[in-house]
Amino acid sequence: MLRPWVLVTVVGAVVLAVVELVLGTGVAGVAAGWAGGVVGAILLPVATQIGLLLGSVLFGLRVRQVVFGAMREVASFRRGSTTFTFRALPVTLRAQIGPWRSPVILRCWLAGLVSALAGFAAVAVAWLVVPGAFGRGLALVMSAFMLVKLWPKRVPLTTSTGWLLFSLPRMPEQERSDFLAAPLAARAYEALRAGDLDVAQARADELAERFPGINATVSCQIAVLESRGLYAPGVLLLLKFLSDNDVPPRKMAYLLAGLAGLGFKAVESGQMPAESLLPTAKKALEDAVQLGYPEFELNGTNGLLALIEGNADDAVRLATSGAEYNHSPLSRADDFATLARAHMALHDNAAARTALDRAEELAPWSPRVTETRQRLSVS
Repeated sequence: MLRPWVLVTVVGAVVLAVVELVLGTGVAGVAAGWAGGVVGAILLPVATQIGLLLGSVLFGLRVRQVVFGAMREVASFRRGSTTFTFRALPVTLRAQIGPWRSPVILRCWLAGLVSALAGFAAVAVAWLVVPGAFGRGLALVMSAFMLVKLWPKRVPLTTSTGWLLFSLPRMPEQERSDFLAAPLAARAYEALRAGDLDVAQARADELAERFPGINATVSCQIAVLESRGLYAPGVLLLLKFLSDNDVPPRKMAYLLAGLAGLGFKAVESGQMPAESLLPTAKKALEDAVQLGYPEFELNGTNGLLALIEGNADDAVRLATSGAEYNHSPLSRADDFATLARAHMALHDNAAARTALDRAEELAPWSPRVTETRQRLSVS
């Protein structure tokens, strides 16, 4: 069975070919139309993302990370609170954007509006400025992608421009509460990134007082527990939240992915027994993927599972991939800690020290990083 993106690509190529053949441009025209279509498929998402970044800056949203390109990381640097990452294949633009101050929903909607306007402007330029078969392919594909962008869609790691414009203002109350709590939660996560656990704890306590029992609050509380190395309490809190609440699929995917990673750490640290928790954590990992969480984003988690199960070679491969492609500094530090432990299991302490040095550059205070350093020093 063909994957949806393969089917869409084939149909799009056929449509562009038919257009050029009907217009009598021949094989050369078809080739130029296809080339324009490829460029359009790259440029339209970039244009809407640039618009979203511009809207975020204009209307006071938090831009935590901007990622240029795909595949392996080439370079990374930080300016203020934003990390800029460059990857080997320069065909995409991604950004982590979120609420930072009130009014939250209005700011996000206005940023979505700027994103849509940037997309429409790019489509207009393609139609009016670029000539010939290449221009037709460019304009047709960009128009089609713009329609897709306007379709309201929110899945793990992806929120469409259409969702910001049309679904955000009509959110149910539970999701609205998460959005309203997001600025305070964001400040807690920023404190965690800086290793200031006391400030993060204070923010989590304030969240619990102002927005008790919602997803944003519980997720923040669990992140603080995890950052203190209290994996078992985090697992129990998350299991209770999942059993007491009807969680929508997108958030469920995030929570299940978090449960898997937290569960594996609880088992690895000896805080909870493997025979009772490991099957639950593994099932959570599988279900997160089924709900749309990208499997490649879970390589680091799978690497930790491989290490727990004694597959050190697989752990090295998966943890290396996780560290290379992960965008979050804390998650990357965790992956490097797993990689260091896997190298130790293979009796390669030199490689372990190299991996651990990378982890300490990102989060020297992390419990798994400090514990790994202690173990490596003893060995």
